[in-house]
Amino acid sequence: MESSQEFENIADLPSANTATALVFLAAFSVIISWLVCYALPPVLVSADLMSPWANGTDPRPQWMLRAFMGLFAAFTILGLLCRWLSNRQMRRIDAMADD
Repeated sequence: MESSQEFENIADLPSANTATALVFLAAFSVIISWLVCYALPPVLVSADLMSPWANGTDPRPQWMLRAFMGLFAAFTILGLLCRWLSNRQMRRIDAMADD
């Protein structure tokens, strides 16, 4: 049976490094916050859905910082929740195996 050998090979693979996961989350947060804060407002201004800001008062860096911090926090909380749920489910499976 090849399928059981495939599962054994998957179990031998190293798990993801926490630092690597955090770097990917941070990079994704930067990309999304840049798109929302720097790419979207000019489009909204040109479509007259948003009024242009006065000269010398560009709010986009502050928006980007807030968006990055919010997204990174949200992704971190979501990751921790998924990890907690996974550990909880594994404990339930182990309890069934012990019975």
